[in-house]
Amino acid sequence: MHFKILSIAVLSCFLFSCGGNENKETGNDSLKNLPIEKQLEKADLLKGVPFKKLPVVDSTSFDDFEGKTVLSKEIATKLKLKSDDPEHQHFYSRYRVALSDKIDAVVVTLAGEFEMQTFLISYTKEDYKVIDKVVIAYDEIAESAFSSIGKVSKIGIVVTNYNYMDEEPVIETLNYEIEPSGKFVKKH
Repeated sequence: MHFKILSIAVLSCFLFSCGGNENKETGNDSLKNLPIEKQLEKADLLKGVPFKKLPVVDSTSFDDFEGKTVLSKEIATKLKLKSDDPEHQHFYSRYRVALSDKIDAVVVTLAGEFEMQTFLISYTKEDYKVIDKVVIAYDEIAESAFSSIGKVSKIGIVVTNYNYMDEEPVIETLNYEIEPSGKFVKKH
């Protein structure tokens, strides 16, 4: 008998808690009623990050980095940004570049006390799905011996790494092709 009463009570609670939600619009449903331009405008998580025209040369260093625009945790999570180093906790948005009609890239700097890395991160405009990521600039001030400078164009990325540890500097150039899909493919 107690089991029947308990079953009816649980079933009633379940039905009442689920009822009445059929007509409520969620945030995503209300966006569907807007023109596509407005949907994209509302969905632009990086709205405050300016666009730069290609080609772009990035030589971010401690000498010229201001670090004014910290990315929110929401955007850092959406772009799959995570630091393994507790000293590198803040990601700074720098600028964006348009790679195609459907793909953009954002340039983000991860700065710590003695080193900083600048990444080019490609993502889909529609849903901010991360496609690929590559380091385009690097600087360190612990030994002041290593740095990288990157050039991004419509067709590719050239990253030049400098190593001044030896008497003769070692210069290494890495070339990446930007595929139509937004992937960065290292050329050999």
